[in-house]
Amino acid sequence: MPDGAKPDDPSAPGWYPDPWSADGKGERYFDGKRWGSTERPRGRHTVVMVDERRPSTPAASRSRAVVSIAVLVAVVVGFVVVQRVTGGSDDVPTTARSAQAAAAAALRPPPGAESSAQPIGQPATPPPGTGGYEILAHQPRSVTTPIAFDPCRPIHYVVNPDGAPEDGAQLVQSAVANLSTATGLKFVNDGTTTETPDKQRDVYLPKRYSPNRWAPVLIAWSDEQEFPGLAGYVAGIGGPSSVYATSGKAVYVSGLVVLDREQLSSATTPDRTMAQAVILHELGHLAGLDHTADRNQIMFSESQFNVRDYADGDRRGLALMGTQACVPSV
Repeated sequence: MPDGAKPDDPSAPGWYPDPWSADGKGERYFDGKRWGSTERPRGRHTVVMVDERRPSTPAASRSRAVVSIAVLVAVVVGFVVVQRVTGGSDDVPTTARSAQAAAAAALRPPPGAESSAQPIGQPATPPPGTGGYEILAHQPRSVTTPIAFDPCRPIHYVVNPDGAPEDGAQLVQSAVANLSTATGLKFVNDGTTTETPDKQRDVYLPKRYSPNRWAPVLIAWSDEQEFPGLAGYVAGIGGPSSVYATSGKAVYVSGLVVLDREQLSSATTPDRTMAQAVILHELGHLAGLDHTADRNQIMFSESQFNVRDYADGDRRGLALMGTQACVPSV
């Protein structure tokens, strides 16, 4: 039970004494809004928690949405981070605008790093079918155009292998390759890192990584002691980070995937295809997909033991995410 929560009227998601239990010893999952099933270990409802934050610099703002879902023998979480860097307005003195511009420039790499004139990959043709998919976020003032990674430049990623299961590297590499095929996006493995996951991770880390491009996507293995978001039945957290171009268009430039080393170990999850399914699901969030109501897709909000790979709807959604317009100005 989360600290400080009331069993009869909880304020936080989690497992609580079941108020309808016949013997008084049962438990029921509360997703933050309503009571769910007594069946363990699969949660029942998606929870969206929006945490608005304002960094210390006036030139940037960030919003975060955390989506809790159940997959495999645990809950996994997706989120999207939006970081906006703006210039000054016309009613600000020239010296102040110059200071704002300098502050904004310090938060970004030089624009167009590694950008090509056209997409550098093409998604595989999705299989036939009518499976559903949902988009995580859309462009400002557009209900049809998704925010996505720039398909005209590679997406770098690093892995913190601390505590990973023996086959962790293989699982991640295989899942990333699967995502690359489905989206057409090119992923570049920059090797291992000692960086630890942080929900407040910046999208530009010039002192740790290259000052010439956005921070690579971080994929890390952790546990609830090191990363509290993995508490309880949460098996993974993942999502993209975006910035706005001067045109007002948003684009994903980095992201974070955190995997629970205990719940995805071979001892806890001997069926490694199910462990792989969690990683594929999180990478689906990273690419920009939300949960779908179609239970035959890997992006469905609960585990379906007959779904171990991206299905027709997943692949249509991922193909869409990999074929958006180039954004060389970021």
